[in-house]
Amino acid sequence: MANGCLCFIHRPKSRRKGKRSDILEEKRNYTFVPNSCHGKTEMFKPISRLGRETVFLTIFVLGIFFKSVHTCDVDGCWDESQVAYQTLSQGAAGTGSNKDTDIRCTSLRTYMHCLDNLHGCKGNIKFHSVKKVVRNQMNHYRCDPNLEIWTGTPITLLPPDELCTYHGTKVYRHCGLFGDPHIRTFDNKFQTCKVQGAWPLVDNDHLTVQVTNEVVSRSLSATATTKLTVLIKENRDCASNGYILYQADSYMLPSSFNDGQTKYGKSHSVSLVEIDPGRHVEITMKYIDTRIVIRLVGNYLTFLIRMPEQLLPVNSTNKNNIELCVRGCPKSEIIDYKKFLALKEKQVSDSDVNMSRKEAEELCRSANLVDFYFDSCVFDLLTTGNDTFRYSALSALQDVLKSDPDFHKNSENRTKLTIYDEMYAGAQSVRTSYLNLLTVFVLTLVSIFNSHLNRT
Repeated sequence: MANGCLCFIHRPKSRRKGKRSDILEEKRNYTFVPNSCHGKTEMFKPISRLGRETVFLTIFVLGIFFKSVHTCDVDGCWDESQVAYQTLSQGAAGTGSNKDTDIRCTSLRTYMHCLDNLHGCKGNIKFHSVKKVVRNQMNHYRCDPNLEIWTGTPITLLPPDELCTYHGTKVYRHCGLFGDPHIRTFDNKFQTCKVQGAWPLVDNDHLTVQVTNEVVSRSLSATATTKLTVLIKENRDCASNGYILYQADSYMLPSSFNDGQTKYGKSHSVSLVEIDPGRHVEITMKYIDTRIVIRLVGNYLTFLIRMPEQLLPVNSTNKNNIELCVRGCPKSEIIDYKKFLALKEKQVSDSDVNMSRKEAEELCRSANLVDFYFDSCVFDLLTTGNDTFRYSALSALQDVLKSDPDFHKNSENRTKLTIYDEMYAGAQSVRTSYLNLLTVFVLTLVSIFNSHLNRT
């Protein structure tokens, strides 16, 4: 051929007679022929139009077949449901049983919605089996099929250490309880309360803290904390599949949680550390960036918690909320400690005072206590005479300064009670003036009445 291709020409078979029998021998002699190509010329003609259409039709049919096989992606629906579950779970740390069920139902509805929208699955046995299993799971969890499905953006799965690290706003609130007891709420209200018996300090989606207070002064019904319970709620990734419980009382401050463990969760995101054996422990929850400090001072417990503001209730005036750290003490339980401190010793009966106010002030001042913690110390010494409460107030102040570096910015560093003396002295003088006026008025009326009788 003119194109100059090089081919080999195969010679035909030949028969020769051997000595023993006829043998069909193939003579494989090839001759190299330049400028020649093997095969008929028709083999190299262009494909006809009909042939091209046949090829394209075959490719189209095969494409539809492979598309239908690919479209029935049952495993893809499973992956989508798992991404939904993990995304919703990570967005709701510390979920309880109801929230966990809601997340499961949303994941199952997402799974079913994906299966319902697959094509080419009519003859796929796996598809029908999976669909039946998903339907049974929805019935088991009593999922409403008409509610929403997950359509969000999947979050990036984090390594354990990052998964259980708090990523919210780093603005914190503090609450503390100590002494008779005295409380500083998350809103920086300072109160002295009776609150005898069991009361919740904190109760949210992540943890519950409850205290039990017993009477230490019968005359004022003043109480002090003798029992404290911390309950960390379920969080499968960062805490535990169940509750984590810590309990302390006036006789023992345990060095571990109730089951003997000190660490839970991925990367030990929940931990309990004993700072001073039998006297001081701290509980840290890394995934909500929360720290709890518990001390046993004498026979009474002190408590401090630091939590991100973002995790606290938005409306603290909810009447159904009885958390002392959130709402403070009920009005019926509040003791007017300022008025009590303003009273002179001679105006207070012997049963109400266990030492002079001057002596109590000197003891509390020597402990470098200031402001509310100074007031609380004096109050406790006057009502109980127990010097242990001086160290309780000191421990509480030290924990606040360590946990809240900005506390000193609003501190007055006051170590005297004259402010209360002046406050109630003014009120007393006003009351005295009214009484004097009333007395003059009554005497005037009596004088007029007597004059009238004498005339008659």
